[in-house]
Amino acid sequence: MNPEPFVNPPVYTLIMVTNFFAIAFGLIFKDMLEYQVAKWNNNRDSQPQINYQTLNSSIAYAGMCIFITLFMGACFSVFGLPSWLAYIGAVVVVLPTALLIWVQLGSMLSLLASGGSEAVDIDSYGAGNILDVQTVKTNPSK
Repeated sequence: MNPEPFVNPPVYTLIMVTNFFAIAFGLIFKDMLEYQVAKWNNNRDSQPQINYQTLNSSIAYAGMCIFITLFMGACFSVFGLPSWLAYIGAVVVVLPTALLIWVQLGSMLSLLASGGSEAVDIDSYGAGNILDVQTVKTNPSK
């Protein structure tokens, strides 16, 4: 009738800790990115591009990616994979995705700098076109 006490294996603790630090580094990176965009917005005349590749933001992004990789490796090891295979799988999943996001972030910020916020607003894309069902149809023959 006595249940066994709750045992928290080290892998679950590693999952919780790496998840916390990945979120913390992600919030730090988000704040640095918002700061750089606000700085560019205030100095549009003297600053033609958004400078997001600073040392601090790169360290925050790398820290976030490292902790996400450790988190994914620990999560894969829960399913019974050997540790080396779990962490190799995590690197294969996280590293290409992180590189793609970094490259896409650069192109989105350059699009923002050249075309303003309307250039990256998906909701306003194609507004006014004939296929847009929310626009008022006018009859050109009248």
